[in-house]
Amino acid sequence: MNVRKMAILFVALFTFMVVSAVPAYADNFYGWKYFKTEDGKYEETIKTTNSDKNVQVRVSALEKVKKSTGEKSDGSPSSLDARLCSSSSGSCTSWKNLSMAAEFTDMKAGTYYVDIRDKYDSYYYSGYVSVDVK
Repeated sequence: MNVRKMAILFVALFTFMVVSAVPAYADNFYGWKYFKTEDGKYEETIKTTNSDKNVQVRVSALEKVKKSTGEKSDGSPSSLDARLCSSSSGSCTSWKNLSMAAEFTDMKAGTYYVDIRDKYDSYYYSGYVSVDVK
């Protein structure tokens, strides 16, 4: 066997080993991102696929801020709700409470905006949000 054939065989075998070792699925973790409620912006933009269609939204390091004074206190995730809004149709899921984590299952493949609201008129919340698409 000549050197060229051996090199081609080695490259083919190496490629096969690498491709076989990579899983057929790829969860998407959208790392911790700062957010603030009542600022008119979506908190995150995510993508789902036909195989990764379950979404989990979590919040952390929450602060509850009084609008009139700027006074800050610890915030509770149970005071926050999340929903997903389709970028193509504009339709949104129902609101789900973030006391533990909000779970959205069997979403259609597409791009979604994560929207978070708080339950108070005289306060806004700030903190960090992460999204995991599986």
